[in-house]
This record gives sequence, structure tokens and C-alpha cells, in this order.
Amino acid sequence: MQKSTKGFCNGRVMHSWKAFLLCFLTAGFPVVLVGQSYQSLGDKVSVNLQHTNAAAVVKSLEQQTSYTFAYDPDYLAHCTLEAVKFDGQPLGQVLNYLDLYTPIDIVFANNTVALKQGKQEKSSNKEKGRVKGKIVDNKNEPLPGVTIQADGGLGVVTSVDGTYELNLAPGTYTLTFSYVSYDTRKVTEVIVKEGGITPLDIIMKSSSSRLKEVTVTGNYKRASVEGLYALQKNNAAITDGISAEQISRTPDKNIGDVLKRVSGLSTVDNKYVVVRGLSERYNQAVLNGQIMPSTELNRKNFSFDIIPSNIVENVTVVKTLTPDRSAEFGGGLVEVNTLDMPAQNFLNIGVGGSINNLTTGENFRSLKLEGKEYWGKASDHRNLLGQQKWNSSADVIAKYEAGNKDVKQFSNNWGVYEMKAPVSQNYQLSAGKVLPLTGNRQIGIVASASYRNTFQTQDIEMTRDGFDGGFSGKRYGFITNLGGLVGIGYKSDRTRLNLQSIYIRTLDQQLLIGEGEHADPNGHLLGYYDLTTQTSLWQTQLKGEQALGKRGIKLKWLGSYVLLDKQKPDNHQFLATTMEDSKLPSNEFNIRSPFSGGISEGALRWWSRAYEKDYNWDVALSAPFKFGGGNFQTDNTFKVGYSGWSKNRLFYVLNSGSKGFNSEDYPPLSQLFTPERGGEIYLSRFTDDFHRTAVLHGMYAMLDNKINEKWRLVWGVRAEYFNLNKINSVLDSVFREINASRGGNNQLDYSALLNREPNWHLFPSANLTYSVTPAMNLRLSYAKSIIRPDLRELSFFREYDFELGGAYESALVKSTTVQHFDFRYEWYPGPGEIISASLFYKNFKDPMEIYKQGDIRLYNLKNNRTAKNYGLEIEVRKTLAFTNVPVIKNITLYGNFTALDSRVTPVDIDFNRMDPNDPNKVLPSESVRKEEKRPQTGASNYMVNAGFYYDVKPASFSLVYNYVSNRMFRPALYYSESLFERPLEALDAQLAIRMLKQKMQLRLNVSNLLNSYSIVYRNFYKDPAISNNEKDPSVKDLLYKKGEDRIDYQAKPGRTYSATLTYSF
Repeated sequence: MQKSTKGFCNGRVMHSWKAFLLCFLTAGFPVVLVGQSYQSLGDKVSVNLQHTNAAAVVKSLEQQTSYTFAYDPDYLAHCTLEAVKFDGQPLGQVLNYLDLYTPIDIVFANNTVALKQGKQEKSSNKEKGRVKGKIVDNKNEPLPGVTIQADGGLGVVTSVDGTYELNLAPGTYTLTFSYVSYDTRKVTEVIVKEGGITPLDIIMKSSSSRLKEVTVTGNYKRASVEGLYALQKNNAAITDGISAEQISRTPDKNIGDVLKRVSGLSTVDNKYVVVRGLSERYNQAVLNGQIMPSTELNRKNFSFDIIPSNIVENVTVVKTLTPDRSAEFGGGLVEVNTLDMPAQNFLNIGVGGSINNLTTGENFRSLKLEGKEYWGKASDHRNLLGQQKWNSSADVIAKYEAGNKDVKQFSNNWGVYEMKAPVSQNYQLSAGKVLPLTGNRQIGIVASASYRNTFQTQDIEMTRDGFDGGFSGKRYGFITNLGGLVGIGYKSDRTRLNLQSIYIRTLDQQLLIGEGEHADPNGHLLGYYDLTTQTSLWQTQLKGEQALGKRGIKLKWLGSYVLLDKQKPDNHQFLATTMEDSKLPSNEFNIRSPFSGGISEGALRWWSRAYEKDYNWDVALSAPFKFGGGNFQTDNTFKVGYSGWSKNRLFYVLNSGSKGFNSEDYPPLSQLFTPERGGEIYLSRFTDDFHRTAVLHGMYAMLDNKINEKWRLVWGVRAEYFNLNKINSVLDSVFREINASRGGNNQLDYSALLNREPNWHLFPSANLTYSVTPAMNLRLSYAKSIIRPDLRELSFFREYDFELGGAYESALVKSTTVQHFDFRYEWYPGPGEIISASLFYKNFKDPMEIYKQGDIRLYNLKNNRTAKNYGLEIEVRKTLAFTNVPVIKNITLYGNFTALDSRVTPVDIDFNRMDPNDPNKVLPSESVRKEEKRPQTGASNYMVNAGFYYDVKPASFSLVYNYVSNRMFRPALYYSESLFERPLEALDAQLAIRMLKQKMQLRLNVSNLLNSYSIVYRNFYKDPAISNNEKDPSVKDLLYKKGEDRIDYQAKPGRTYSATLTYSF
């Protein structure tokens, strides 16, 4: 309770007659108070003060009423209040507020209001609670400027993004939500707990009458459930997702692990996403609204494992298109949103560790570790001629030749070092600060940092890279992930601005060593594969949202910059005969006659780099309007926008061969490649340099029509301009090859090649939703989209690829166009619950896949003629709270199932053909092959996810399961030689215990409880008609059959046990 510094009735501050009156009324004659109450005073008054005190409030009341107020202004000045907001409310209500929330007692008699020192009924020492949420209309559009007022006077206005936060003393309130042209909402029984958060999202309906005011009243439970439904079911497109709270229930350490939990999704190597059976190039990664560049050097793909899970607010997978999204869309858009404006001040610290039964405490091998690898940077011994960041292979070759091709310019770093694998460790730190300003404005600052270092040993078997007799060995993984985020935001009633930077760095070192029987040359050989990548990603983004006027017109914009630097710094590969000697150290290998897998003579070392600068921009203007009358009423939003990007990428691959070193005496590997042994290192002159800039411009117009509360139609068209030919260096190489094959110096007509793809494309889309009930939807949608080659695939290159087991090189390809048809039923039976079923059909023209070329270990990307995907998705998430049975009511069950039926029609294209009617005109010829009934690359026929969650204070337990059937790993020209994958069948568990008033949490995780493993395999069919490509195999035929099918690659990761302790200040 606040204390006055002066006597309350000593007459030193107030006028003497008021002092006498005050003492008389409050102390001398209590009998006059009988039957009189200040709460009955009905005079309408208005008060709107921030960071004020009781004296200022009373002074305002004196000016608005005819009553006499007796009080000590000095004492009342010490009775502080955060905010007092009443708009035309009864005087008694304002006085009651002062009586409750300040140490003042109030009496009324003889037309006088007397205020004296007293007891504060609702203590200010109690920590206030918060009611927070988002206000949207019936199309999920946020409403800025909505007034939210609690009984008692406190009130706020929603920001431009529709969010609000109202700080209230503990108690039960009625909240009023009012906005021009919308029905007023009153929500009763809103309980605010000390220090707690009461979530309340509200959907407001447009007023059907301009002549009368309509107020809709309902209790908190009903309103909060309705608000949650609105945010889930009122999306314009079909979406699925996962929140930060759901992520925290799993042992997942990055977004690559998380994504396989989402309906219709699976992952490859826990980093590449497969949406509705489509992988790699068919899915776009969107980070904070910006499309991400491909992080891979040999694929159009984004590696989601580089994004730490602790900086992520939510992940949404968009499965149908609307015109305001990028037209590069196949299976889905994976939208990752990181921490933005903090809702409250926070400081979170986390520390954790993990052990693996095949790794921790066991012998671990790697190339020499210098210490900087623990900070995500490649070793100095991996530098190329003294530096790591070259811009072209031509520059390297020039410097090497200037040094007389002295092999001393290259480090001899082939030696293998051995250590005991330590416990893998991770650390997380995140903080947020809210700086309130006057006038419902605030600044928010958020920062986060994460560190993770992981050791993992896997048992490996394979027959790739010529090991037809089988290869057995180990794969040693050393991975460091660093992530940092810093952002500052500003929010007011009409404006929202946010500036944010994210930096991510990953070092992934994989060393595979083993031996087995080799086919060509024949014999028992040692295989050595050092596969190292270093990835840096930096994104800086400035975005804003502005409410224009008071009619709901909004302007949204963003500008962003992304810098991607992905390198393979000094990778190694060779096969060699080895000397068996049990007396040799386990990390020493005495070898003879090393050679590579076809890229170069001698042992292979290669460097590659993709360095890309992306500039993105987007601006959109939306305006609501109404149409119709009577029984036909539509609420509409018209939206137009312009977006684009500019990508500047340089790329090179430099292959080198270390040959001619004297190895007759089986020297140790660490001593073989030294100048004293008389060898040479040559550099390939294969023209792998690429440096070009690509620019895309997109514009769209769309309408969002809400018709009579039941129907909603979102439709429009998007136009995009992209000149593929301008940046296609593969096309240039094809021109040279065709010309050279005809003697050179020919004036040929290449128009048929240049006109394979137009620069402008139109992409119409429509999404129709029918609301069967407030909790149930039927959806129907159509969209057209495009999948363009990545800039890497437009460069002329050749590189060894371990995952393929051979050389991967470029080929001439064109963009893929896709037509999408979707139907979905969805029911939201309760908060956070869903039951849905979807049917979808996708028709692809010119889909791209990587094919093996005949019997040689050579692979390239090529177009098929068509592909068709027919799919079914079912998802269920349901709590058992409705049973009201102890223990059982705390259970939540989750599951989703995806079935896919696919057909692919391959085509062979000969670009070096001439028009029979014009000998100078190049006219490619096509040979369409038989349709194959199989999934496309990365897709499988079946996917299953399931989850069991149990919550009871202070602990929670979760069990999650993931299964994927036969996934197409890599097709071959001869279908029967194609490779499939049976991914790891994952069963993971977590026990979380909350302590110290929910501030501390201990999470105990077990990954791969089933001790499962992944297998890449080639089917051997008993039916000769299938083997001879005369008959399509069934789904059962494509599944892995132990003892019958041939293993291409098998990896056993073992079980991982981890613990993480977090504390929130």
C-alpha cells in the first residue's frame, strides 16, 4: 500500500472548509452514509490517461460533473495508475475503479464525494496477468484499431497486425470489442490469473445493418474456442503446420527433424523435405516470407537441418496456391517463421548433451581437427593454394601454373587421426525485451543464439562405386551448427515495422572408410571418402505493414538480402589395395596404387563453391469492400501486388588428381602423397566456372469473396517474367557441341532450342471453401504452377557425387509446369484438434529427375515427358479430455497417413538433329518411352506419422512414430535397375519435467527406440516380365525384401539418448 507523506486531514494542502467537511463526513457522522452509495452515480464521464495517478483522475471528474470532491491532492498524487480509460461510462464505475485499485476509501453524501486514505482491495503487489490474442474478420484478415475495453476502464487498441495485449490485475472481467462497421462483441467470464496469460482470439463479423448497433455476448470459453477455429479453418489455402510448443515435445534439434511430423510430409536424411510425395525441386523453402536459394551444390534443394529449432516460432506447409504466393510450387511451400516481436520480456537459457550407443566413448576417426571446426569453420589444411574463397577454377589453375605446378602448393592432409568420441553438446540462449511507448506503441527487441556439436558413427554396408561384392565399414560424422538471430520491431495502432538478421553456419564432415570386393578392377580394395561441406547463410530483412485510413486498406512490403556461401573444401576419394597387418595402428592405412571412381586419374581431391547474393522485394495493397444486399451479402477483399528477386551466383568445381606417387612399398597413407615420392597433382580443365545473374518479376491480382458466411472464393491470376535462356550456360555448350560436330563455323538456326520455353507465364488459381458448420469445412481448389531449374543446373559441370556413386554432370533441361486439383474435408472438433481427409491430383509436364545413364556410373538431370500423381491424405489429432476420466483425459492422440499412386512417362531427346526441310535448322527429336508405374524421385507410396502425448503437471510424455515405404531413390534408363530407399523407421520418446514454478524444464529424449536403419536397394523381381520391363511391378514388389534385393547403401545410426535443461528468467 502506498503511504502519504503528509497528514490526511491536517488542512495544510486542501482548503479549510473542505478539510472540515471531509473529516466530518468520514469520521464524525457515519450515520449520514446510511442508504447512500457512490456506485449509484450515473453521470456519464470519460477519462483517457496513461501513466497517471488518482489526483489527475479526480481533477478530470471535477471538471465533468457538478459534485463537490473532498480529498488530499498530495496523497492522491502518490496513488499511481498505469492507465485509466473510460468512454462515456457512469461516474460510479470510475470511482469504483479507484476504490479497487488504489489505497483510497470513497464515500458519498450531500452531493459530495469524499476520498480518504484507505485499503486497496486489489493489491498492486500482485503481478498482473495478461489477456492477449489476435482480432480477425471472417476471412482471417487482421483488424487494426479494434478497441478492447475491460469493465473497470482499462483498454487497448489492436495493432496493425490485429494483435493486442491487455494487462489486468487478477480477477474476472467482461471484455468489450468494438470496431466501426462490425458487430460489437462482449466476452464475459474472462479470468485473469496472477502472472498468467489468458489467450483470446476473436473473430468479428461485419455488421449487416448500418442503422442499428448490434452487440453479441458470449462467455470466454465459447469465444476462445471460436477464435481458435477461425485461425485454423479460415485460411484461404489448404495448410498444415506445427507450432513451437509442438516442436518442444519432440527430441528434434533442427527443422529438418521437425518437418517429418507434419501431415503429408517426410524427410530425406532429416534435412530435405518431401511434400505429398514430391521432393527436392518441387518444394520451396520460405524463411520469413522470402524464398530461399538452394543450399545444395548438386540438387535444387534446401537443407532444413541448418535452421535451429529454438529460433523458430512456427512452421506452415502450404499445399494449395493463391496468387499472392510464388508460382514455384510443386508439393508445397514450407514457410518457416522465426521469432519476431516478443510478447513479453524473457530470458531463456538451455544446455544439453547426448550420447549414442555406437559413438560415445568409442574410437572416432577424422582428418586432422585444428579446433576451428568446433566453431563451424573448415580446417586451414583444406585451403586451396593457401586460401579457401576462390571465385573461379580458372584463377586457381593460373596460380598453380605460375608456381610451376609444384605439388608443395597442396597440403598433404590425407592422414587419418583417431580419438575417443565425446558427449555431443548443445547450448541455447534467447532473450526478448518489450519497451512500451505512449499511445499504444511499443518497441520489441529479440535475440537468440544456438550452438550444437555432434559426433555420430554409423555402421555402413554398400555396393555403390563399383563395390559389387559388398563394402563394409564405418561413417564418422562431425557436425557443428551455429545460429544467431537479432531483431528489432516497432508496433502501433497503424504501423508495424521489423528489422531482422539471421546468421547460420554449418560444418558437416563425413569420413567413410571400409573395404570390400570390387568389380572393376577386380580385387579386395579399401574405400576412402572424405565428404565435407561448409555452409553459411545470412539473411537481413526489413518489412512493414501500414493501415491506410479507416476503411481497412493495408499496405504490406518487404525487402531482404540473402548471402549463401556453400563450399566443399578439399574433399577426398580413392580406392586402393591395402596391406593387412594386425600390428599396424588402427588409424594407419598402408596402401598401393590409389585411383578414383572415374573423375580423374589417381586419387581424387576436389573443391567446389556456390556463392550467391539474393535481393528480394515484395509490395502488396489490399482493400475491403462490400457488395450485395438483402439475403445476398458479400464481404470482399481486392489485393494486388508486385514482387521479384535478383540472384547473382558464381559457381565452380575444381577436380584434381594425385597420381604417379611411388606406392610399391605400401607406404602409410599419411606419407604417400609427399613430394619425395615423385608424383604430380594435375587440375582438370573441364569448364566448370559459372557466374551469372537471374532476375524474376511477378505481379498478381486476386479477389477474396466471402458470400453469406457459408461460401468463400479466393481466386485470381499471377504473371511472372523470367528469361531462362539468358543465363543458361548449358545451352551455350550445346550450341558449341552441335556446331563442332558439323565441322564448326556454321551459321545454324537454333530457334527451336531457344523457343522451348517462353519468358512470360500466367498462373491462375482458385480456392473455394464451404463452411458446413462453424467447425467444419469443405474445400476445392485448382492452381497452375512452375518448377524452374536451379542456377546450378544451368551451369556446365562434372563432379563426383557419393550419394549417386559416380559422376554427376549437367544436361539441357527446361522448366516443369504443374496443374493441381485438390479436395479436402476438415473438421475442428475442439481447440488444437483436427480430423481431415484430402484427395489430390497433380499433372506434370516435363518433370525433372536425375537418371543413371546405362551401365556406366554416370548421372545427369533430364526431363520426363509427363508424370501424374493421385493422392490421399488423412489426419487426426484428438484429445481425450471429453472422457473426463482421470489419467485418460490428459492424453492427446495424433496420426496422419498419405497414400500416393504415381505414373511417369520418360522421354529421350536428341538435340543434335536437323530439320529435314532445312539443313541449317536444329530440330530436336523426341522418343517417348513406356509409362512407368512408380513414384517420382524422393516420393513413396505410403507415409505414416503417429503421436501419443500425455500431460499432467508437472510432467509430460510424448511418443512419436514415422514410417515411409518404398521411396524412389534414383531412376535408371532401364526401370528394373532403379534404386529405392526404405528410410529409417523412427520411434522417438520424450519425458519433460517442469520445476521451480514452471521456470525450469528438464527434457529427456530417446531417438530411434527401434534401433532401425535405412536401406537403399535395387529390387530383384521373381517375375521375368518385370525384369524385362514388360510389366509394371506392384507396390508390394517395390518394397524391400531381405535376402532377395541387393543393398546399394545401408546405414545403422544406433540409438541416441539426450538431456536438455532450460531455465526461463
